[in-house]
Amino acid sequence: MLFTLYKRLLRRKKFSKNRILNTLLVAIGLNLVFGFGFYFAERNSQETLTLIDSIWWSMVTMTTVGYGDLYPQTFIGRFLVAYPCFMLGIGLLGYLLATVTETMLDRVSRRKKGTMKIHHENHIIICNFPNAEKVLLLLDELQATEAYKSCEVVIISNDIDELPGHLQKRGVHFVKGLPTSEDVLHQANIIHSDGVFIIPKQSDDPSSDAETYAIGSIIELIEAETKSPIKTVVELVSAGNLRMMERAQTDGIIVSSGINENMIVQEFLNPGIHKTFEQLISNREGSQFYVHSTSLRDIPFADIQIAAIKHSTNMQLIGIVKDGKHVLNPPKHVNVESGDQLIILADKLEDFLSIEKDIESQRGSEKASKTP
Repeated sequence: MLFTLYKRLLRRKKFSKNRILNTLLVAIGLNLVFGFGFYFAERNSQETLTLIDSIWWSMVTMTTVGYGDLYPQTFIGRFLVAYPCFMLGIGLLGYLLATVTETMLDRVSRRKKGTMKIHHENHIIICNFPNAEKVLLLLDELQATEAYKSCEVVIISNDIDELPGHLQKRGVHFVKGLPTSEDVLHQANIIHSDGVFIIPKQSDDPSSDAETYAIGSIIELIEAETKSPIKTVVELVSAGNLRMMERAQTDGIIVSSGINENMIVQEFLNPGIHKTFEQLISNREGSQFYVHSTSLRDIPFADIQIAAIKHSTNMQLIGIVKDGKHVLNPPKHVNVESGDQLIILADKLEDFLSIEKDIESQRGSEKASKTP
């Protein structure tokens, strides 16, 4: 019966984890069976023998350790208990080691080839893989921020068979498949991700925008169905496809065409201005832009500017988003109203939150003093 059970275990074609678990269960079962067998066979000839001693003997024998502190002295103990214990123990140990090795190699192979399901949470997903250099730039820029310094990154692409080695060393994960497939997106655990970047397959081909639109639309549908917020930012090749992309209702859209042309004209008019823009759009140095949904209401923009200037930290209030329009350096008489957002240049957004509290506290005190 034990040989039949062992033979069945060897022939099972189940997932590796189940095989390891089953092997361990069989090993524990055999350990107990041989331990009890040794005890009943040897208890009369070895008066000090206990059941615990017998199970101990069974374990050290099956694992081929063989301390020699206990050994069978009867015919039954030697040939009906110890002999099968030797044979099955060696075979079972070899099978267990082979299964563990196979599982590890299979896991490494599946991870490289992108067939593993991602179980990470709060990770970042990058859809498409135009080239390793672009992905590395995104990765460096993302991990330059405090919030995403140690964030896991998952790439979804059907254009590569295996993730490049230098990206694997950076801890980047890979899912093989089309980003337009819901199954592939769920394999990347999109519901529990912290956000998605959709970049074009080919940065010089406007037709890539059609796939970008399809991916963005599917992600927004998943977000609506699961009620799980998924921050999605896309890069378009052509500005002509902007209105199309806006229909997908993604959280952010960047149009790559025209940026270089605009920059070269600005550099011509103001030589050296590119260094200013490079610092502003990079997380790796200097202050950053923040678009902040403020809690302040019915306050002149200029008053908030003055409060920011007087604050001990490095901070400037440089614009406002009103009715969806981004206005830099607005007229000073403009009032901040419900639904408006402020464009802030600061080292940390948290610095401005303290200003909001101070202004709200001051207004509350003023109202209280005017109340009879």
